[in-house]
Amino acid sequence: MKKCYSFCLVLVLFLTASCTDHEEEAARLFAQGDFESAAYHFEKALRLDPHNWHLLYNLARCKEELELYSEGIDLYSKSLYLNKKLLEGFLGRARCYWKKEDPKSAIIDFSNVLELDEDHFEARYGRGRCYMLTASFYEAFADLNKAIKLQPKHTNAYYHRSIVRATLRDNYGALQDMNYVIRNKNDFAKAYFNRGIIHQRMTRFEEARNDFNRAIDLELHTGDVFIRRGICNYMLGANSKACDDFKTAASYSRKYAEKAAAKYCSKG
Repeated sequence: MKKCYSFCLVLVLFLTASCTDHEEEAARLFAQGDFESAAYHFEKALRLDPHNWHLLYNLARCKEELELYSEGIDLYSKSLYLNKKLLEGFLGRARCYWKKEDPKSAIIDFSNVLELDEDHFEARYGRGRCYMLTASFYEAFADLNKAIKLQPKHTNAYYHRSIVRATLRDNYGALQDMNYVIRNKNDFAKAYFNRGIIHQRMTRFEEARNDFNRAIDLELHTGDVFIRRGICNYMLGANSKACDDFKTAASYSRKYAEKAAAKYCSKG
């Protein structure tokens, strides 16, 4: 009996040591950015300790980094089953849902995080962006507002709040936010493009054209930016430049460029 007990004890100690070795090696590889090898060692450790929520969570992180989002969701779910208040588990699963273009499920998990910590910036900001994707703009505005209060210098939060404000027709608020973005990221092409749209809505065509010029200089080449600059050129009396813009736009978005050309270039 004593021999059997001793054998079992040695076996347990051996398995525990093996599990620890794999976990430590996985953590080292993860820190180096070798997520595939890290996942291999976490999987080895899980075979020795299959109900370890910490191992499940860390393997889920590897799968997320490897862009295997469905596997990540499954593993985050298993870790949450074993630890129902694992904030980082809800957060990781929310990110995976978001990256799988399932913003409604992501919103649920970001909300789970916020129930545990209402001042969690990543969850507040992430939920705000997912609300944008579901066209829930008032909810998005509320979350982005709170996110900015939590991190007043987070430039991207101002950028997304500006887009929400513009969507809600708060042009002055949207302009204020986008000005902040451009002051802090003066090479952000999409910020100039979106500020140009705001100026255009406010009939500030010179300012709008300047912003579209800057966006194009920063290599933002889309049908929309050339069509919008063309309309500004037309409104400012530069008809020939407007038509040139519509011709350029046709190589990116023929249908809308031809429609704009028919409307503005066929006159007089």
